[in-house]
Amino acid sequence: MAIDLEDEILQDFLVESAEILEELSEQLVELEQSPEDADLLNSIFRGFHTVKGGAGFLGLDGMVGICHVSEDVFDILRNGERVADSALMDAILRVLDVVNDMFESIRSGEDPAPPDPALIAEISAFKNPVSAEPETVAKTPEITPSPELTQTPIEPTQNSEIADEVQQEFEQMLKSTSSNELEVPAAPSSDDITEEEFESLLDELH
Repeated sequence: MAIDLEDEILQDFLVESAEILEELSEQLVELEQSPEDADLLNSIFRGFHTVKGGAGFLGLDGMVGICHVSEDVFDILRNGERVADSALMDAILRVLDVVNDMFESIRSGEDPAPPDPALIAEISAFKNPVSAEPETVAKTPEITPSPELTQTPIEPTQNSEIADEVQQEFEQMLKSTSSNELEVPAAPSSDDITEEEFESLLDELH
């Protein structure tokens, strides 16, 4: 775009913007010492907004873009959704340097170079409000079982050994009973046996 220095609107823009950019430089230095000063934040916001408006009327798209992003950042700051920390201030001071360079190019009748996209992306990252830290989720305490309640499982080999011991004791008991304690009465000479005698025999065996 050709810069017509004879244009009265352009001359008005240059005069007004020169004053605003000088004020912005001083205000940003003050903001580093008082990052939550509401009056300073509002004034800086209006400064970028005014420069953006004049640049937009003249079709200076590069200046409009970088001023618009800076304006959005200060809107977040003045609404208390973020605090101007050192990283933000470093980025915004470099933005002001770029705007001043563009302004000098315009005043010299030259088309200003577009701002570095990396700088636009860097300053744009500050447009997002700082989110609250997530709440800490309480962990359920781990319950360690009492030693008294902890039982050692019996292995299959242990089960079989116990069963063998019980079987051996039972067999030994039967042998001892049959040899020493139980005397089976002689069967009657008759092949026939009464029901009472059969039951009596069973009782003695048991």
